[in-house]
Amino acid sequence: SRQGRSMPSFVSATFFALAACPAAGVRVSRPAMAHVRASSVPQSRRDAVRGAALAAAAALVGASAPAFAEKSKGYMTMDEYNKLKAREAKDQRLYGQFEALRTRASQTSEFNKLAESGDFSKLSELSRGWEATIRKELLEAAAKELEGEAKQKGQDINKLVLADLKGIDKLAKAGAGDEVPAASASLRQHVLDFVALEPQRLQDTFGVGDL
Repeated sequence: SRQGRSMPSFVSATFFALAACPAAGVRVSRPAMAHVRASSVPQSRRDAVRGAALAAAAALVGASAPAFAEKSKGYMTMDEYNKLKAREAKDQRLYGQFEALRTRASQTSEFNKLAESGDFSKLSELSRGWEATIRKELLEAAAKELEGEAKQKGQDINKLVLADLKGIDKLAKAGAGDEVPAASASLRQHVLDFVALEPQRLQDTFGVGDL
């Protein structure tokens, strides 16, 4: 039939069109082209069409595979997404710890008030409360999440804060109220020194206000 006679010519034309369009990123090898020419005049048109189609497929796959391999995947896997969300949650928690410490630093004046009023029992309780919660649950926990030089500095400051709190407790038990303001000032400065170690990425993401 007329349709049957036109099929080999159509396949041949397709190959020549591909070969003539290097901008499309497809190259057809000479063996493939020769196969098309030879298959255009066989004893069976069906064999010719099938052979040309196989040659075309081979040429397209050979030309396209490297291009696809070089491109990035352009999407995020579920594992990558979960890791990203976990990092965001950790950063948000760490930011909250730094903000809480920033607030607590301004509350160290409470030690002075108790010392001035002579309420040394509550002063001792406050220093021990700070040691168990603010220092251990906020400062020490945040120090563990820091990296590199900041982590070492954070751990050193944690020890200084612990010494400050133990010193205030001793002053409270000794009834030395006059020495408490200097001790609380040291505590406040050490807490602020730790807050200054806040990672830049937290400041960029959440924003940090001044005291």
